[in-house]
Amino acid sequence: MKVYAKHEEIQEFLKEHLNGVEVVEEPSLCNYMITGRFTSNDYHRNLRGVIIPYTGHNGIDLDEMRDKNLKLFVTPTRSRYVAEKAMTLTLSLLGNTLNYHNQLKIGNWSERNSDHRVPWVSLYGKSIGLFGFGRIGKIVHELFKPFGCDFYTIDRGKEYPIDVTAVKNVTNLVQMSDVVIVSAPLNNETEGIFSEQILCKMKHKFLINVGRGKIIDEEALYNALKNNKLRGFASDVWYNYPKAKEVTLPSTFPIYEFDNVILSNHSGGYTEDTNDEVNRDLVLLIQKISNENYEDELDLTNLI
Repeated sequence: MKVYAKHEEIQEFLKEHLNGVEVVEEPSLCNYMITGRFTSNDYHRNLRGVIIPYTGHNGIDLDEMRDKNLKLFVTPTRSRYVAEKAMTLTLSLLGNTLNYHNQLKIGNWSERNSDHRVPWVSLYGKSIGLFGFGRIGKIVHELFKPFGCDFYTIDRGKEYPIDVTAVKNVTNLVQMSDVVIVSAPLNNETEGIFSEQILCKMKHKFLINVGRGKIIDEEALYNALKNNKLRGFASDVWYNYPKAKEVTLPSTFPIYEFDNVILSNHSGGYTEDTNDEVNRDLVLLIQKISNENYEDELDLTNLI
C-alpha cells in the first residue's frame, strides 16, 4: 500500500512514523491520497481512496468518487474541538460576554446600578436545534446535556437518542428551537438553506455556525441582523477568506458591526495540539486501511 499527502508537513510526519506502508513522492503512484480537496484531475488508475485530515468533505467531488468506486475516510480528531468551539460561541453569545468586556474596558458597567441593568441569557432549559447530527452534532449534544436542554434535529431516517426529537424540516427546527447550531456539511441540499424566509422566523432565537458559511444566505443574514429578525449570531465559518496574509473581512456585508454578533476566524479544529493529534490518528487510520479494516469508511451512498 502506498500513500501520499498533499500537505507537506503531514507527508514528512508520515515518512518518519509510518511503518509497513510506503509514503510516495508522486501522487500518481499512491493508492490513498490524504487531502481535503479532490476532483477528477486528481484521479489515477492506482488510486483506491481518499483520506480527509479535516472535518468537512465539501471539497471532495463525491460523484467522481462514486463513479470511480473509491473509498472515503475522514479522521474524526478535529470534530470534538469544533463541537467545543460551537459551545464556546454559544455561551459567549448568550452570556453577552464580548459586550460586557468591551464596555467594562471603558469603565461602563452596563447599567449595573440602575433599573436598566443589561442582562445575559442562560443556556439552562433552552431548546437546541442541531442542524447536522453527524460527528460534530453528536458531540455538541453530549456537551449541552448538563444544561437540561431539549434537543431537536431534522429527521434523516436514522436512529436518534431518546432525548433528541426528529422534526420534518428546517422550518420546524427553527420553530422548536431557542438556539440553532449549524454543523452540517455544505452541499447542494444545504447551501443557502437558512434563507430570508427561514431567518425571518428567528426573531427571538440565536444562530451559531460551525459548519460552512454558505449554508446561511449571506445577504439574508445581514438583513435579519439589521432588521432585528435574529436575536444573535456567532460563527467560526465565513464567506470571504484570505488567499495569503492580506487583510480580508469575513463578509461582503458589515455583519461585524452588530453588537449581537461574535466572529471567530475558522479556528474550531485548530488547537495548539490538534495537528499532532491528527498526524498520529492518520498513522493509526492508514494502518487499519492497510489491514483492510474499513470500519471508519464513509458510506458514499448516504453522502450528498
